[in-house]
Amino acid sequence: MLFLNIIFKRTDQPLANETNQQMTNYYVCKPIYALLMVVAFLFLTACKGQSESQSQTDRANATSANSSEHPKMKRTLGNGYTQVGCGFQDRVGNLWFGTLNEGVYRYDGKTFTQFTVEDGLKDNAVNDIIEDKNGHILLGTNAGICRYDGQMFTPYFEADTLNKLRITTLLEARDGSIWFGAMNRGVYRYDGTNLSTILYKYEHVFFAEKLEKMISDILQDRNGNIWFSSFNRGGVWRYDGKALSHFLPSPDYYQFSEDESSNSYAASDPQYVHSPDYITDDMIQSMTEDKAGTIWFATRRHGVCLYDGKTFTSFIDNEAFVSNGVVSMCEDKNGNMWFTTDKKGVFCYDGENLKNYSTVDGLVNNSVRFILEDKNGNLWFGTRGFGLNYYDGKTFVSFSDYKEE
Repeated sequence: MLFLNIIFKRTDQPLANETNQQMTNYYVCKPIYALLMVVAFLFLTACKGQSESQSQTDRANATSANSSEHPKMKRTLGNGYTQVGCGFQDRVGNLWFGTLNEGVYRYDGKTFTQFTVEDGLKDNAVNDIIEDKNGHILLGTNAGICRYDGQMFTPYFEADTLNKLRITTLLEARDGSIWFGAMNRGVYRYDGTNLSTILYKYEHVFFAEKLEKMISDILQDRNGNIWFSSFNRGGVWRYDGKALSHFLPSPDYYQFSEDESSNSYAASDPQYVHSPDYITDDMIQSMTEDKAGTIWFATRRHGVCLYDGKTFTSFIDNEAFVSNGVVSMCEDKNGNMWFTTDKKGVFCYDGENLKNYSTVDGLVNNSVRFILEDKNGNLWFGTRGFGLNYYDGKTFVSFSDYKEE
């Protein structure tokens, strides 16, 4: 483990010096002059306010147009490839959706408002969204962390080096510290004063010394442990506040693995038998903890793996489910587990049966990047190609201006 502490000192910006203006009284013309000054001031103020808010207003109106039933997100920045890759609901009920290159959208139940670099966002690629204890929205972008206080966007850190990091995931722990993963830099923890890096270089049982290139998710379990998952063949780590425990597949997993460029790995080899002492994959897309305290790991090639605190269990032997990469997971208020996949849409498990939903059922794209349950129990799915689906338990409805790419 490599530990690095950096202390940042914040300084307030100096206030501009106030200047005194002298006025001359012109007794005859004074009322007319004053009136003209008031009219001019009101005109200039109106023009300034219009110029500052026009682009944001236009984007808010644009995202609500062209639908007689409900508003839809609309693209405004280009026609290249994009995706709706993350979602979050804040404490007042607004829904936030991050995209690959169209910035972030806020939905208040009536209107979508788009925020981009023109509004102060650090980058138009938004990879994760959380809300801190002060009610600020924190957005992990390809150019560091951005903070939104309800009025403006500002960089979370003052240091230029931190504002160049590509942030992959964010977490506010129960003690108020902010944890985040950065591409090619491992895991960071910020306690409000000190910044420390927890993991960058480590010893891998199969790959020897390894640099962690991508932390895909960070989770705090009910016992206070912090979990980090890797999409760089690093498996997962558990941090108890003092030491790291590293979980990887068994040595047999690597013994029976074929060439890394192939999609055929150990779990498909008839000679390979999974041991409950080991996780089933070393490429983990995301993690979640259910109401019973079981940790679920969404893997790249081997479906989902469960950890009950003692053993690892492979979840459901279903070819379509296992072989197409599970991306994100959610336990809904009724106790059903939902899984999104890279190619086969969405799966729902009610404790007995596994049901698949795809474009045939109303999804706009079968590559689903995230799932979010809102406070009313409705589900939201973001997909490749700027797709945003809403599901009320009966029907899938598109909430974005989706076009096949």
